[in-house]
Amino acid sequence: MYENERDKGIITPKAYELINEYVSRLNQNNIPVIFNLRHLRKILRIAKKDQNYYFGKEKGMMYKSFCIPKKTGGYRVIEAPADELKIKQRWIKDNIIDQFRISEHAIGFRKDYSIYHNALPHVNKELVINVDIENFFSSIKYNQILRFFTYIGYNMQTAHLLTKLCTNKRNCLPQGSPASPSLSNILLLKMDKRLVKLAESVGASYTRYADDITFSGNKRIKSVVPLIITIINDEGYKINEKKLRLQYSNQRQIVTGLIVNKKVSVPKNRIKELEHAIYYGKKYGIIDHMKKIDCEKSFYKEYLYGMAYFIKMIEFEKGEKYLDELNKIIWAY
Repeated sequence: MYENERDKGIITPKAYELINEYVSRLNQNNIPVIFNLRHLRKILRIAKKDQNYYFGKEKGMMYKSFCIPKKTGGYRVIEAPADELKIKQRWIKDNIIDQFRISEHAIGFRKDYSIYHNALPHVNKELVINVDIENFFSSIKYNQILRFFTYIGYNMQTAHLLTKLCTNKRNCLPQGSPASPSLSNILLLKMDKRLVKLAESVGASYTRYADDITFSGNKRIKSVVPLIITIINDEGYKINEKKLRLQYSNQRQIVTGLIVNKKVSVPKNRIKELEHAIYYGKKYGIIDHMKKIDCEKSFYKEYLYGMAYFIKMIEFEKGEKYLDELNKIIWAY
């Protein structure tokens, strides 16, 4: 590559060597070679006159924002990217982010996995501990994402450009981008490793579905709750203390909406919830429905589909009907 330019003296032998090293590093990671802004614009088909909307001060105009009230006060902001930006973010997800492994204990947003797979390891346990990360996506900041893109081999200019495409005007992960879930799983890999190690030290099972963290085991695992919180805080995140739940076997134990006391099953009220979500989501739009029910789930879409897929495993035709109806909803993200 670039032998002609080197031979003609257009680039120096040293520059030629650095280019080859850069290309080799990216090829080893099986990710696209991107040199600079001009090159990235060409790959993603971004006109020069439009680059300010993707990389500059006008970036906020590429999102349509929805505010959903939180039960605990304040609002959760869902930002749906414009179709043009969504295409770019999906390209980054498919061609770059998804080339790297995540923890096997991170169940959310993975192909062929659902809330059922997240609940399964926690069946028939004396104690189930649920911990929720507060403001999940917005807690993941620009510099964390930038470090990821530089770590996998991109030069600083390219890493900044890719980070800008994946963040909102507040320089954090937008809830609504197709790249955000995959990026969150990558960036929480270290935290997942630490929590897995803690779980193994007390004979507990551990899974994470987006911001929903679950430990389960015998009653003695209650002692590690302070350590779970310490690790989460140490990694730069906060827990929602109002959603910290300890569920014993003499109570109904719920993991991502499913009962896990003796087997994985869907509570009757969850089936009713799914049917209401389908009806009102189709009639008024999913955002209006989420506002009406004060839904705070950062993975509401995946949560509904997960319930439908699980029902399909038990009652095939009923589950197929729910999935078909969910596909008819116009999802804002």
